[in-house]
Amino acid sequence: MKICFVGPAGSAHIRKWCAWFLGRGHEIHVISFTPGEIPGVSVHLVDLGVDPDGSDLGKLKYLTAGGKIRKLIREIQPDVVNAHYATSYGIAMALSGVKGYALSVWGSDIYDFPRRSSLHRSLLQFALKKAGTLFSTSRAMADEAGKYTDRPFEITPFGVDMELFAPGKRTRTDDNFVIGAVKSLMPIYGIDYLLRAAAILAKAHPEMNLRVKIAGDGPQEAELKTLAGELGITGITEFTGRISQEECAKVYANLDAAVIPSIRYESFGVAAVEAQACGTPVIVSDAGGLMETAGEAGIVVPRQNAEAIADAVWKLYCAPELRKQMGEKGRKHVTENYELNQCFEKIEKLLNRHGDGARGCRPFLTENEHTGSFSGRAKPSGPKGGEDE
Repeated sequence: MKICFVGPAGSAHIRKWCAWFLGRGHEIHVISFTPGEIPGVSVHLVDLGVDPDGSDLGKLKYLTAGGKIRKLIREIQPDVVNAHYATSYGIAMALSGVKGYALSVWGSDIYDFPRRSSLHRSLLQFALKKAGTLFSTSRAMADEAGKYTDRPFEITPFGVDMELFAPGKRTRTDDNFVIGAVKSLMPIYGIDYLLRAAAILAKAHPEMNLRVKIAGDGPQEAELKTLAGELGITGITEFTGRISQEECAKVYANLDAAVIPSIRYESFGVAAVEAQACGTPVIVSDAGGLMETAGEAGIVVPRQNAEAIADAVWKLYCAPELRKQMGEKGRKHVTENYELNQCFEKIEKLLNRHGDGARGCRPFLTENEHTGSFSGRAKPSGPKGGEDE
């Protein structure tokens, strides 16, 4: 199957999708507004001169990309098109005239974008209306998107590599009690509440030998380091900066509890799933996708509540057997619901259905221009030469 993803080539999520589908033997193309190289993938750059982090006014240029996308899709002749991110790429796709493509919503496009103005809301509604099929990584985000469309969503969660994220990565032998998080250091993720909770515990229970590990970088990094100093916990807090996926797995496996205190929303909750895959108990805030991914294997606390986080951590510290049970239950929960291949095989079947359904780019192709609908079996062309099942 020839698949065309329309989304940012530099995105870790896009790259993960491409790698998996290449491994299944599919031919992959990416149409991106920003440059990026993906091994084995044909990346087609539509350079609009837009700063992805710039103003909404500058991003109006996205509205001019429809014709260029349409032309590229006619040249690529994919079996199926999957656009990622309902705003920017989704709006450009809606204006391209392409019919029947799948649209994956990501998070801020659903939770933030439509709240900026009535125009933003209308643009999102337009993007959701024009897509052939809608994908969401969580039921929570699909429910939020339901405020802007009455169309159904296919739930396509992010999967986790259960061999990479595994309890066996634990190497610690000390008697410290280590809590922490692996997140972008941005206000919406509530890392300041984790630090405040740590300060409460360090003062009330010095016998814990508490340690805090924060992995990730972002605009709030300096502010959080200053806060740690003001709270008097600099000596027990480590900021690692950005780390690789391999290091991420090691961090999670060596925590006694992962704390994910997001204060606004989580479109899915990758951090909770990765931590649980490592057999680590999780404490999550009551933010949409986090509660969904943690399931019954995590402890849920109210958002923006350092005292509640501290209470949950103390509960886990006092109950080693509970920590063990939560770790085992969490690993089982992820294995059954979020294992990488299981999740991508579901997406593959949905895209396969798209290809067989005479949709995708076909309205732009004559019978002589296209070889026919995808038969349901991938033609081996990737490193593994796999087949659809």
